Formats: sequence, C-alpha cells, structure tokens
Amino acid sequence: MAKVVYEGRKYACHKGETILDALLRQGVNLPFSCRNGACLVCLQRCVKGKPPRSSQKAIRPSLQESGYFLPCVCVPAENMELAPPREADLFSSAVVKKKELLAKDVCRLRLDPSTPLYYHAGQFINVKRPDGLMRSYSLASVPMESSYLELHVKRSPGGQLSNWIFDELSVGDELEFHGPHGKCYYVHGSSGQNLLLVGNGTGAAPLMGIVRDALFSRHKGKILLFHGSRTAEGLYLHKQFLKLAQRHSHFQYFPCVSGDDVPKGYHRGRAHKVALARCPSLRNWHVYAAGHPQMAAEVETAALRAGATRSEIHADPYEMRDAFELPSAGAPAGKKQAPEVVHAGSSQAKKHTAPSEADLEMWKALGEGQLLNEILTDFYTRVFDDPVLAPYFRGITKDRLIGQVFSFMRDAFSGEKQYFGARPRTAHHWMVISDEIFDHRENLMMKCLVSHGLPKKLITRWRKFEETFRGDIVKSEPWKLVVNGVEVPLDGFGEIEVTVGSMCDGCQRAINVGEKVRYHLRLGMTYCVECSFTNPEIVPAGQTSSA
Repeated sequence: MAKVVYEGRKYACHKGETILDALLRQGVNLPFSCRNGACLVCLQRCVKGKPPRSSQKAIRPSLQESGYFLPCVCVPAENMELAPPREADLFSSAVVKKKELLAKDVCRLRLDPSTPLYYHAGQFINVKRPDGLMRSYSLASVPMESSYLELHVKRSPGGQLSNWIFDELSVGDELEFHGPHGKCYYVHGSSGQNLLLVGNGTGAAPLMGIVRDALFSRHKGKILLFHGSRTAEGLYLHKQFLKLAQRHSHFQYFPCVSGDDVPKGYHRGRAHKVALARCPSLRNWHVYAAGHPQMAAEVETAALRAGATRSEIHADPYEMRDAFELPSAGAPAGKKQAPEVVHAGSSQAKKHTAPSEADLEMWKALGEGQLLNEILTDFYTRVFDDPVLAPYFRGITKDRLIGQVFSFMRDAFSGEKQYFGARPRTAHHWMVISDEIFDHRENLMMKCLVSHGLPKKLITRWRKFEETFRGDIVKSEPWKLVVNGVEVPLDGFGEIEVTVGSMCDGCQRAINVGEKVRYHLRLGMTYCVECSFTNPEIVPAGQTSSA
C-alpha cells in the first residue's frame, strides 16, 4: 500500500486506487474536474518518489521533467510526496477585451493574452477564478488569423464558473489561465483526407476553430460538419457555418435538431446519428467529436467500426462538473459533499477493485480499438440471439451496449481511463446470474476471440481479466442499492440532481450538471424534467402518477 504525503500529512492509497480518489476519500479537497486525465485541472507536482509514466502522458515534456503529473489517473507504484503547482510554471494572464452573447445562454469571450500563446485551434485552456476554481473551455480562434483567444461559455444551472463569467466578469478584467491542452485539432499534412466533424452544445466552438484552420490551410478534401441541438435555437453558430459553406464548396454544414419541431432545411435527429448514417464508411477519414462525453464516446466507437483508425479520431469531450465544489452550509471545511452508493450486504472492507494495470500488448493486438469493436459487435450479435443471455438486455439497444462495453474495455487495456458509465458491479446489481450462466457467457466470448484470431496467450489473459469480475456479477438474488444509507427499490424510477452531465434517453438533449433527472433504477435510463412530466410512467418509485 503506497503512502502519499500532501501538505505535510500522510495518506494511504488502497491497491488500485488513484491518488485523487485516495485524497478525496480522506477529506482532502483537491481541485479536479474530468477525472479522466483530459482537462489537467488536478495537476500536481511530485517532489519525492516517481509518478507512473501513464500519469504524465497528457502533459508537455517540460512539465514532466519538473515532476508534474495527474492524480486522477495516477495509481502510485511507490511512496510519493506532492506539492501544489508553481503558478509561474502553469499560469498566464489575459485581459477580457470583448464579452457578448451568441445566444441567451452562450457567451463569447475574447481574451488578449499578456504573452503570445502558441496553440492549435480546437485545443482548450483552463480558466481560473480568483478563488482558484477552474474550468476548461475550448478555443474557437485560429492563431494565424487573430491574436486574441476566443471562448464560448454556456451558462449551466449551478455552474459556478459559467455563472461567474456571465454575471461578474467584465471587459477590462484580468484573469489567469493555463494551457493550451488537448489533441482535438486540425492535423496538418493531411490535406487530401476527408474530415468529419460532429458536435453538440458548445462543442461547436472547437469545431469552428478546426474548420477555419483547415480552410486557412487550403485543405483539399471534403469537410463535413454536423452540429446538433434539441431545438434550432440551440444551434448558436448556424449563420456563421452557413456563410462558410457558401464561400467554400468543399465544406458542408448539417444542422441537426433532435426535438419535435424541425424547421425546413434542418436534419431530424441527433447529430452523430445523422452523420454516421450519411457516412457509413470512414476509412482514411479524420473524425472530430466535441461536446457531450457520451456523444463523443459513441462517435469514437462508431468511427472505429466504420473503418477509421484510432489515430484518425480526435476528441476532447467537454468537462462535466466544476473543478471543485465549495462546501455547502454546515459542511466541515475541506469535506466533499457527495452521495455514497454501496450495495447492501456487501462489506466496504471487501469491496472489489478491478485490476488497474494497463495491458498495452493486448491493446495493440486489438488494433487500438478497431479489432475490439469487431469482437464486441460479433459477441453481442450472438448474445442478442442467445436464449439464455438475451433476456438480460431487454430495454437497451445493441449499439449502446457495445459502446458502453467498448469504453470500459478500452480503459482497462489502454489505461486511458475515459469511461463515464457504470462499472460491472453496479451495472449488474439487479441481475441474478449463476456461475453456469457466467461460464456460458465467458465461453461464448472465448469463441469470438478465437474466431477473430486473437493469440492464445492473449485469450488466456482476457479470460483471466473477466474472471476478476465473477465475484461482482454472480449471485443468487439481486443486490439492494443503498444511497446515503437509504435502501432504494430494484425497479421503477429514482430522482436525483446530477453532478455529472448526461443525456436524456427520451428527447436526447444534453442534461447539465445541477439539473434534476429521473432515472430507471434497474436499466439506468435517464430522463430530463420535460420528459418526466410528459410521460406518466416516469415517476419516482413509491409515488403514483398524477396523470
């Protein structure tokens, strides 16, 4: 068990636990946001010991040499002592030169940095409020065309930084930021390849930057951009994209509306569904996804299945929560206020921890995701036709299931830690599964692995990996869920205020942090307030519909 020293105190890290999780568990209020190594908000400095290389991958070399690493993806292999980042290493200043509304809930900021910033359009910076709160915002500006930095900020219910920007930040104010970060930007030297760009919400900001950069660089291949929203009013860059399409014949813009009212000239449906239906083959394409993480993950999975390689897919999903939450009234200083979810009858001391080590040999053999998609598609096609296994997956589409499992397996084998869904123990809490059924499923998977040519030693490793979850999945009766000490039903709907963004399974609009939603306790389907009121069946367990 590794020990971590932070601000003079020692903290224990459980086996397989990240430093961020260990510190939060023990009451340390460390700044964080995405928890997957993407936003760099949790960046810390190691002054004793050595952080794993996997915790430094997203950091520029000069900071790596100074001991910087990301606690959210750092499972320590030895004792480490941490120190806060040095401001001179990370932060730059900028003056707000312009602030204007692009829509009623989207604000454009133009910042004049104190020193020139080298960046790629589509990357992001972390903006810091005077009290230290940080949030990531993508760059819509193009460095060759302007000296300012352009950000698009969406006001979110309960969003501490976005509301501060809307209500308090003024032209002439100075703010601090660090960056640029991210890998979602135009790849120079690929001017002949076609580009597919898919986004929703303020994911339009980096896509606008990428498109302008490609056009400025005289890109010759086709450029197709799909931007989606529940309503036409949510497509806040509609006019700007139309103008670009009128000026450049090889750039096509597809406005997508997922709600009921779809104006003439718009496409009905979610942006990524429309895009992937129009582009069934993506071999030798570059694919860009920006916006909601679930959408970005679905684009990545579908693009791999459509022939794109992992290196041709670029995504920086926007972060889902404030960098840290200020204590609520009456809460002890430094303590996080987060709901605890455990399984009744399970012991916290015996809580299963999945293997944390990446298996890069396996990931390479799986074509960095391409073969994994083929295997999962084949496997779940067989599962949905299997009379023993199929009943367990009623209420979920095969594509959605493949996307969820793909994301989980990618995390496990590549070490990227980008999965946003439920882990096996939580996902299977309601399923009564015997050892015989677990073996049946496992044998079916082994047949798929053999048929797709995975080497025997890797098949053995895959089986060993899946066996680590047997104790989480096999049981004679459903586990009861306990939230904050209160037992919840195994079926019906619950109601919760989300601390991680999601997407409504009814109307497909993005659900922001702070919104109240209703979710199916067994299937995990999530519904926004509007859908909850219009569908009388979606009522919290224990209540009756008023309809």
